[in-house]
Amino acid sequence: MMKCVMCNVRCGLNRHPERSAKRGVEGSSARFFLPLVVAAFAFFAPASFAQQNSDIDAVKKRAELNSAKADLEEARKKRDMAVAARWKDRETANQEREMFNEKYQESKEKVDALMSERARLFEDVRVAREDLAQVKLQAEKARAEYLSLAAGPERLETLSKFQEQGVPFKVAERVEVQNKVKKEMALYRDDPLRIAKGVLDAARAEMAFTRETGVEKADLMFGTAVAQGDRMRLGGLYAMQMASTVDINGLHPAALMLPVAGEKKRVYSWQENLTPETKKNIAKVFGNVGDSAFVMVPVDVLLSTELSSELANHTETTWKDDLKQFFKNGGILMYPIVTLFALGLLIFLVKFIWLMVASFGGLSTRRTLKALAAGDVEKARAQSAKSHGKVGKVLRTVLSKPYPGRESAEKALEELFSAEVPKIESGLTWVSVFASTAPLLGLLGTVMGMIELFDVITMHGTSDPKLLAGGISVALVTTEAGLIVAIPLQLLHTFLVNRCDALRSRMEKAGLAVLNALWIKEK
Repeated sequence: MMKCVMCNVRCGLNRHPERSAKRGVEGSSARFFLPLVVAAFAFFAPASFAQQNSDIDAVKKRAELNSAKADLEEARKKRDMAVAARWKDRETANQEREMFNEKYQESKEKVDALMSERARLFEDVRVAREDLAQVKLQAEKARAEYLSLAAGPERLETLSKFQEQGVPFKVAERVEVQNKVKKEMALYRDDPLRIAKGVLDAARAEMAFTRETGVEKADLMFGTAVAQGDRMRLGGLYAMQMASTVDINGLHPAALMLPVAGEKKRVYSWQENLTPETKKNIAKVFGNVGDSAFVMVPVDVLLSTELSSELANHTETTWKDDLKQFFKNGGILMYPIVTLFALGLLIFLVKFIWLMVASFGGLSTRRTLKALAAGDVEKARAQSAKSHGKVGKVLRTVLSKPYPGRESAEKALEELFSAEVPKIESGLTWVSVFASTAPLLGLLGTVMGMIELFDVITMHGTSDPKLLAGGISVALVTTEAGLIVAIPLQLLHTFLVNRCDALRSRMEKAGLAVLNALWIKEK
């Protein structure tokens, strides 16, 4: 206890450093009073010992309480730190859990996508296998077709047919090309490409032959005679030749190579029975071959056999024969069309003569009008009795009777005009009707001809273009005839209408002149 008290004293001394310093300075005096202090302490010690023990206990309790508070505070801090660490760990765990869930979801989506892609790839593989099987099947089929290209000579039938039916030029060269292809077909049957190339080369050679044109000097055959001359070939479809000599008619012998009807097929032959006009055209062609860049060649573009037949059966015809043939081609409707034309001309002639007579008033009519213009009514009355025609009739109607007034004279003129004007215009309607009916009849004939042409097409087809062209031309003959009739009749109708209008105007003018001369003078 003493040690503790001493320690407490020392501690008390240590709490006042300024005193310790003072005592250090006054060390000697402290040593003097030390025994005195010990004695006093010994005297008072028992009395203060109890008090000191109670203070020490209180201090211990306070210290323990403070230590407990400090421990509690420390425990609270540790608890708070533990709670904070726990919450931080929980937050970290939540974040890691969220990251794990996100990664898990992404991984799951990737796995699902990969599974879908795997299923698609399996489907593509299945489809590819099916396509491969189809390709193999098609390859086998193509291989079989490829081997089937090794055709025989029947592939050349079209070229051979064209060669036989074409103009007989370069026959040896063209036959040699086709024979070469036939040999290759026999030797290289396992090489379809080579055979196809040979066929194409033969076709190209024929195509080249069809577009070749040229003029050459050669020995020409005209019947049994041989002559020097020029020969022209246009492809494989046409040729013509002309001798250099001149026949008794002053023309060069010429011939055209045209298709003719054979027993089994169409063939070409030289046609020498040409018209003089055709021979002149051929001579003009050969005359301009070396001088002009363009030459007009008479060619039958339809390549029909009818031209050969026409040339073989060619005879000179007159205009009467052409007219008869034209009338025959028109058919039955040509009769009413010609009848309308004849009736229209007849009515025109009759009406024209009647108008000439009706409009001729003679010299007395002119003298009457001059007398009225001069105001000599008596002389006008005397001359009007000798006047003729419709104008003279108007003058006689007013001057021959003493009318009481102008109104009565006008009524007499109105009666005269109402009776004479229909006579003047009679017949004009018929000419107009004929002019408008003729083209309608022609159109009817064309329709009938087209119907017959379609019947022919139904039966025989459209293999011959010239047959169709001829049928159409025959069908249009009636329309042509109708227009030939309608146009002049319409012109003649207009001419008659103008003549009638002129006569009516002269009558009206004469009537006004006589009325004005009589009643204006009286006024």
